[in-house]
Amino acid sequence: MITVERWISPAEAEGKPERFGGMGGVFGVDINTLGRKKSMRWMDYLEARDASEHPYAEALRSALLVRGRITGDDHQNANDGVPMFSDGSVATFSLRGWGDLLAAVYSERDNKDYCYMDFYYIYWPFDEPLGASP
Repeated sequence: MITVERWISPAEAEGKPERFGGMGGVFGVDINTLGRKKSMRWMDYLEARDASEHPYAEALRSALLVRGRITGDDHQNANDGVPMFSDGSVATFSLRGWGDLLAAVYSERDNKDYCYMDFYYIYWPFDEPLGASP
């Protein structure tokens, strides 16, 4: 079973295999109108990803729900912003890709319609305190 073992810096992540990550900016957005799309949840996110990424996505989802607040800016710049999995691989995302991931995680948790823009940079729409790294 894949788990997030620890959170590392972007510099530490360089050269490690990447099993999950990439570009984004589509979760919760209607590409025809550029307005918000309603009722997208975690399963919508998984369906848009390759099946080989699902164990990594689930592990990261679980770790994020424990860890708490981390923005796309944190993911790309903090000393503990990149998840490293139990197989030694990492997940690295663009700001918008990270926003997609968090919108899916928190849309499911809160049963609320979020989109990537709610999470991709430094704004955090919750009164949730900063979490400690697992």
